[in-house]
Amino acid sequence: MDTYAPVTIDRKSSDQERQVALCQIYAQILERQPYIHERKEIAKAEKDFLKGKLGVRHFIGELVMSNVYLNSFYHNCSNLKFVEWTVKHLLGRAVRDNEEVARYMNLLMMEGVSAFFHEILGSEEYRKAFGCFTIPYARDVKFYDSPRNYLQTDLMQHEHMGQRGKVIPTIYWQQLGMDCETGTCVLPEEMSNPEAANHSVHTASDRQNAIAQIYAQVLERQPYMAERKAIAHLEQDFLTGKIDVRHFIGELVMSELYLNAFYHDCSNLKFMELSFKHLLGRTPHNKEEIGIYTDELTKHGVNAFFHKIFDSEEYRKAFGCHTIPYARDVKFHDSPRNYLQSDLLQHEHMGQHGKVVPTLYWQELGMDCETGTCVMPEEQPNRPAPHVKEPVSRSLNEEIEELLQMLQTSDARQALQRMNDKQRSLLRNLAK
Repeated sequence: MDTYAPVTIDRKSSDQERQVALCQIYAQILERQPYIHERKEIAKAEKDFLKGKLGVRHFIGELVMSNVYLNSFYHNCSNLKFVEWTVKHLLGRAVRDNEEVARYMNLLMMEGVSAFFHEILGSEEYRKAFGCFTIPYARDVKFYDSPRNYLQTDLMQHEHMGQRGKVIPTIYWQQLGMDCETGTCVLPEEMSNPEAANHSVHTASDRQNAIAQIYAQVLERQPYMAERKAIAHLEQDFLTGKIDVRHFIGELVMSELYLNAFYHDCSNLKFMELSFKHLLGRTPHNKEEIGIYTDELTKHGVNAFFHKIFDSEEYRKAFGCHTIPYARDVKFHDSPRNYLQSDLLQHEHMGQHGKVVPTLYWQELGMDCETGTCVMPEEQPNRPAPHVKEPVSRSLNEEIEELLQMLQTSDARQALQRMNDKQRSLLRNLAK
């Protein structure tokens, strides 16, 4: 049947026409035919439609409010992606612009899915295009207000239902220059980064190896046998493909296994820094960022804290739903100092997480935290004076920043030629 051919079912339609129309409604709205167990939930609405008691519009209204639709397109999707899918299914097009996205997003968050569906099905556009008896369909190129909008809709029509885990709508990943064709949205520079590619999990054969890599990144070790029993169901869901990397990690960090290791015996500040290391591959940028996330953790708890990280634009761009977090290279960091702090954090062993002071602070305070306990230099017992670490001065920090900046903008030979003896000595100490 032609994609753009309107199909109208009214009171005069035969039983056979209604049966064919029912299949077409499912193909348009669900992008598939319902499974046997799902048809039981929508059996009454289906029967009323086949008998002519419900028109197309009212039957679709019942269908989209059922768990058959919501489980497929709402519960496991971001709100943004859910809006885009629904506009595709009910209006036959992609969302036009950021203004339309914002309007529907606001309605969805403030009044819920029922009001959101009523807004679309009761809109002037829906009434003019489909009315009460015409099945929605992808409309042809003459309908669209711009070639770009038609292109977005055409891309959407060829996006399979199984790819709905892509949390970033077409309208955004096109603007950002992202590649979402594989089901995982990545920026072009990350596609060329072999480290990022090696962390992607797409096939079933990758999943067993990926579990060990996730544990190494997030727990900094492999779980003990007794601990694995508590997360056995979670592992099984990941191995069978029921959940992706992002959702698996989200469940893992909320488990007692993670919280006992990094939350219950740590200060909030240190817990926040370790969580950034595990989930974003870096240390916090500055005190302002620390303040924002500490406030979230203190006022709303660990669940809201983790949601803020996973839902952040940074996490979506860097890792998406299918890439395991990893320590990102020097080009990512906003300053040489931040890269240095992240590098120090990456080499901090799990057994040292009892250090209650984050790297950002103990560096500034000139504290010695290498042993796992943070002390001021004068408090170190039984140490001769010459071996006591001097506080990290502001001038030294500036020299470190200047040195690292020089290394980033020059090749090794040129950078070495430009260094004085003091800078070479400093570089030697940093490399130790």
